[in-house]
Amino acid sequence: MSLRLRHTIARLMILLLGILLSAACAQHAADADTNESKPIFTDVAGEYYHFLALDTDGNVWGWGTNIGNQLGEADQSYLVVPAKIKGIDDVKLISAGYGHSTAVKKDGTVWKWGSNAAGALGVDPDKLDFTAKPMQVQGIDHVKAIADSAYYTLALKEDGTVWGWGANDKGQLGIGRFSAQESQPVQIQSLPRVTAIYAAFNEGYAVTSDGNVWRWGAALKCDGVCKEAPAAEPVRFEGLSRVQSLSDEIAILQDGTVAKWGINYEGSLGTGSTEYAYLPEPERLPSLKNIVKVSKTHALTTDGQVWAWGRNDYGQIGDGTKKVTPKPILLNGIDQVIDITSGEEVIVALKKDGTLYEWGSNRNGEISNAAADILPPTPVPFTVPTVNYALPIPRDPGTWTFLDEKGNIIKDNQLYLRVKPFSEGKAAVQRASNNLWTFIKTDGKPAFSDNFLIVKDFHQDRAGVKRQDGWHFIRTDGKPLNQDRYANVDSFANGLAPVLANGKWGYLGLDGKMKIKPQFAAAQRFENGLAAVQTNGKWGFIDSTGRFIVKTQYAAAGAFAAMQMAPVKQNGKWGYIDKSGAWKIKPRYEDAKSFSSAGLAPVKLNGKWGYAAQSGKLVIAAQYEDASPFQEGLASVKKNGLWAVIQRTGKVLTPFQFTEIHPYQNHVAWAVTKTDNGYLDTTGKWYFKMKIQKW
Repeated sequence: MSLRLRHTIARLMILLLGILLSAACAQHAADADTNESKPIFTDVAGEYYHFLALDTDGNVWGWGTNIGNQLGEADQSYLVVPAKIKGIDDVKLISAGYGHSTAVKKDGTVWKWGSNAAGALGVDPDKLDFTAKPMQVQGIDHVKAIADSAYYTLALKEDGTVWGWGANDKGQLGIGRFSAQESQPVQIQSLPRVTAIYAAFNEGYAVTSDGNVWRWGAALKCDGVCKEAPAAEPVRFEGLSRVQSLSDEIAILQDGTVAKWGINYEGSLGTGSTEYAYLPEPERLPSLKNIVKVSKTHALTTDGQVWAWGRNDYGQIGDGTKKVTPKPILLNGIDQVIDITSGEEVIVALKKDGTLYEWGSNRNGEISNAAADILPPTPVPFTVPTVNYALPIPRDPGTWTFLDEKGNIIKDNQLYLRVKPFSEGKAAVQRASNNLWTFIKTDGKPAFSDNFLIVKDFHQDRAGVKRQDGWHFIRTDGKPLNQDRYANVDSFANGLAPVLANGKWGYLGLDGKMKIKPQFAAAQRFENGLAAVQTNGKWGFIDSTGRFIVKTQYAAAGAFAAMQMAPVKQNGKWGYIDKSGAWKIKPRYEDAKSFSSAGLAPVKLNGKWGYAAQSGKLVIAAQYEDASPFQEGLASVKKNGLWAVIQRTGKVLTPFQFTEIHPYQNHVAWAVTKTDNGYLDTTGKWYFKMKIQKW
């Protein structure tokens, strides 16, 4: 299996984990505590898309991806600024796995939090899925070094022994057997005294006191095709000696030089070639000298300089470009570095003064509030700038985000599975971190902390929400309107909301009291003072007291949306009545929709849709396969399976190229073609457009 494929599989697994998480997390502010001075850091660690930093007081801070709760008690899917992790202090070492985090306290005990996939937290995964609260790993102490990878952890004790727990299906723990997982620390028995350890994706390493390297797990063997050759116990790495420390397929030798091996993907070997190949024997990189730390394809010198090479499609080299660099280059944009760590296409460096810098991929906003990838090394922000959320857009095929009022994509600290447009200053969002719905304000912050299974939009400062026990209404502060629950509800309008109780529909008032008792088989929202209701299989209209204004006599009915006229069906045909029940347009249409403020209504004749005026006269000929009501002076019509936008004169503003067009609202309409989606303005031009992304 290639390195690229292994990383791809890991991405999909961790995303799936985030979607399946079903428990809500405690509310936690994403910004750094404004009452404290900016912390000074002494250590940094990272893996995949989350990072940890240790401050001078022994506190751990985290930012980046949080879909496995690897950043602790935060309900955000991402933290774009570091936040102090609660429940852990007096720390001396930190490490990061794909979905979990690790800290070693000064007393040598090990603490972990986040995803417990394959028992990575040292607990049986059947007993615990994840935890946002740091918990001590039992059976291990006196630890002086820690190394995490995807789903397992290695620990080096003060006596030179190595212990491991978590995934072991490829022999990652080196304990002489293969197993799905080991949820308790187990010692590797066959190693001499160890001075350094490293955990690669499926392969563990140890440097012994004589400078030799031992490896176990799924090493690659390549003979035309690369395949994994799992080893359940340590084997001497014959090509390496006089080693000081290791990172991913790279070693620092005791003389400060570097040796590299493995797959050459876009120049990752640093030998000057970009040809895809496999190098089984370590090869020295002659330009790298006086190296004290390596992290994948970055090397740190004794005087605080950083060398980098390889892939650069997200700016992860740090030279301010996205150009592949097959040989190490010295970075000009950063110096006085004392530590460096690599995530997935993201690099974080710690400077001598205790400040943090980062660069690389920011496509989802995981590591910064910046609008794009971070090309040159940039200080890690500690405050999130105020932005105004405006329009929902798809971030990728599985998640959504928003545009701001200027039409720029917001890269915030959340991963939303679905979102809804703003209504009365709040938008409903479904978080990937718990698969539940809640509401955000226009600044992107939670309107309140509660979560729900399903939600409706806010109308008249009330919103219908569904919990396990049924539907309820909440106020804008998240507090319940009353203590009742309903089988179904619709939104408030004209001070009343339809609710289904005991098998019948009635209407609830803004004060939470029933104003019209449940008695109808079906009920619509009030529009212009009247609502359509059904009894005994027929539809009529009631006023806000529940009194019938138009008796039940119609096979179907629409709303008095505008023009004081409502569409109704009688004897197989549709027409329009006024509020007295008198016919304004006698039944003549095969189908009909409500009038809009434009004074036109979509009607169907001879299998085609057109638009009728209040007189019943057809002012836009029946010629379309479907037609929507006018909204803000514009409507969408369908021909040959595709949609276009028209004016009230019937003039077509756009080509028939859209597979979907939503009604105009606040001067824009969501539209989709076979290749693009975005918003149209009132001239029919793209206000915002992006390519449809596919898996």
